[in-house]
Amino acid sequence: MTHLENSDKFRVEHGRLSIPVAIRTVMAVITLSVAILLTSCSLPQVSAANRMFLDLSLEFVGEYELPESQRLSDLTYEITGYGEPTDSGIRFYGLGESEGESDPTELYTLGWEFAGGNKSPVPGKITIEESIKLSDRPREARSIAFSPRKSLFIATDNSHIGEYDLETGDLKNTVPLPPSYVLNEDDTKPPQGLQPELGIKSLAIAPDGFSAGGMDPFRLFVAPYAPLKQDIDSGAGKVRILHYVIADRASFLVSENLYNFDEDAQGRELVGLVALNRGGSFLSLERSASGIGAGIYQVFSGDATDTSRIASLRGKLTKVQPLRKQLLLNLPELGVNAQVTGMTLGPRLPDGGQSLVVIKDNPPGLLIFRLTGIKG
Repeated sequence: MTHLENSDKFRVEHGRLSIPVAIRTVMAVITLSVAILLTSCSLPQVSAANRMFLDLSLEFVGEYELPESQRLSDLTYEITGYGEPTDSGIRFYGLGESEGESDPTELYTLGWEFAGGNKSPVPGKITIEESIKLSDRPREARSIAFSPRKSLFIATDNSHIGEYDLETGDLKNTVPLPPSYVLNEDDTKPPQGLQPELGIKSLAIAPDGFSAGGMDPFRLFVAPYAPLKQDIDSGAGKVRILHYVIADRASFLVSENLYNFDEDAQGRELVGLVALNRGGSFLSLERSASGIGAGIYQVFSGDATDTSRIASLRGKLTKVQPLRKQLLLNLPELGVNAQVTGMTLGPRLPDGGQSLVVIKDNPPGLLIFRLTGIKG
């Protein structure tokens, strides 16, 4: 056999040996690809809603009645560890219900004790420990939020937002609203600004700003009861929510977002806002304008459009992504038909659960819920 013949034979034999190897290689790749495909198909599919909304739930655990003399328009919880706690470690600050411009708002320090020796999630006793006089005697204050620097932010119906010292009640700083929120009373100009008696109602401070000593900047969220005058139309109500960063004595407006009421919920009002410990996640409290009927929603702001440069939100807004929201609890389903006036996160319950407190009126009292699905 010549060298050429030996070479040809080798190539043929090599070819015969290579074909099965190649086939096995291809089959192995195909098998692996199919396995990966099947495995990926078997993984739980995460919907867009699941990526946006936390897996939250609310359980009603009890109600506490307040005396007529302790009607509250709003309440905020002093987070233990960043303020001076009471012996029990639970302290709230409440805004008394003022009757009009001639009646200055009362600010109360409230002590909270659980019933049954800390065995029950319902307050056994809520007492007014102190009444704090605010230096500028604001009228018709409607919302309050405890800040990381041991101060209180308080908003009034007449578009005033002030930061007050906890010890003295002195006004320390103010947070200016954008010009578009200032009521235009000139009939020759287009309507603009907060509606009369429907001013700022909701304040919320993001928990991630609570650094030790309160030295870091933090985020403040602000919302009125109802649409601005320039945003009123025949459809569902459209409320603007403001996002500020508070740093030292300055406040910076970061963005503004659209909050829609449901199409079938005419005459709604936004009366509470709670920032959760995941960026962009909130709880909101809505009520009907008549005061009867309310719902708690989970809100996601991650992909919302900045509306701060949009003069009017009337009509269909095809290019505006509003805040996304999801109904968490419809209060009438619990048999609760009282008028609600505010909402705040509260202390840890005796079993370690997180409390959520809703303030109600007629008769005055507190609704206590267990909020599950958040960390911290």
